[in-house]
Amino acid sequence: MVAIHAVHRRLAELALKAKLTGGSYERLSLMERQELVHCLSVNLELVRKLDSLKSLAFLAYEQGDMVWHNEICEKLEELEAGLI
Repeated sequence: MVAIHAVHRRLAELALKAKLTGGSYERLSLMERQELVHCLSVNLELVRKLDSLKSLAFLAYEQGDMVWHNEICEKLEELEAGLI
């Protein structure tokens, strides 16, 4: 199953609207552009959290700390479950 977070879906909707109205985000309303910036910020935080946890999980695995590794993997699973 491929998870698509609501933020990603809204980003796609705004990108499609911009494309259909000439391909420029400047053609979106002020409210839509503000929403686009908000969605991009939320997406940034999601990516940063996922990347950080994956890096920590790798470090824990390399260190042989399976308890820490499992704790991090649980947090990753929780975060990824919230993307649906």
